[in-house]
Amino acid sequence: MPPNSIVPLHPQTTRAASLFRHYVESVRPSVKELDVNELDSLMAKNRESKAETFHVFDVRETSEWNQGYIPDAFYTGRGCLERDIESLVPDTHDEIIVYCAGGVRSILAADSLQKMGYKNVKSLRGGYGAWKAAGKPVVESFKTFSDRREY
Repeated sequence: MPPNSIVPLHPQTTRAASLFRHYVESVRPSVKELDVNELDSLMAKNRESKAETFHVFDVRETSEWNQGYIPDAFYTGRGCLERDIESLVPDTHDEIIVYCAGGVRSILAADSLQKMGYKNVKSLRGGYGAWKAAGKPVVESFKTFSDRREY
């Protein structure tokens, strides 16, 4: 193989990626999405009213959260969301926004919450990447998630 040539993916890897994309696209129509400006407006409105029925969840990996997150977001990794959601949001009618890095994991997370009975769930289109690219405020801290004291 010549130097600097692209190594083709293993056929199984390509097939699995295709299956995953197909799955995400089959779920997407059942999930409401909002863009960064809509989320920014909702957050401002709910911050003013001090609404306790509005929740923003970051479902990325801990290492991603440690690099920065959307203000007022609560961290619960994608792998723990279904297990923890009832203790965090007992009312299935509360408004829940989920986001990840690019908007794919959050589609799956929102779909899962809807299947659990949550009625008002949305996914942030483009995720944290779109939020940051739009110049929206982010929290960047040198502390890690595990350094938090409010467990």
